[in-house]
Amino acid sequence: MRIVVVGSRDVVNGFQLAGIKDVYECEDSWRAKEILEEIRDMKDVAIVLIPTIISKEIRDFINEWKREKGIYPVILEIPDRKEIEYEDPMRELVRRAIGIDILKR
Repeated sequence: MRIVVVGSRDVVNGFQLAGIKDVYECEDSWRAKEILEEIRDMKDVAIVLIPTIISKEIRDFINEWKREKGIYPVILEIPDRKEIEYEDPMRELVRRAIGIDILKR
């Protein structure tokens, strides 16, 4: 069984560095939908990873696919690099040391 990643260049490169070989690069939901249609016909795919920024735009297609295919492949929506909120580690250390967030925005 294979793991497939569909997403932007950043997402795809990150998963390639982690050792996943089946990656499909796309920047928009239209192309992602075309790629997912190709993947839907593959028999040996167990997991499909797709960024939420893309999956939100093709939600109806993904829900229809889940109804048709059942459990497999599992479609996991992952946060894109742009969606992850960055937390400064030093800020957290200061907050824990003195008990309050002195840099609160």
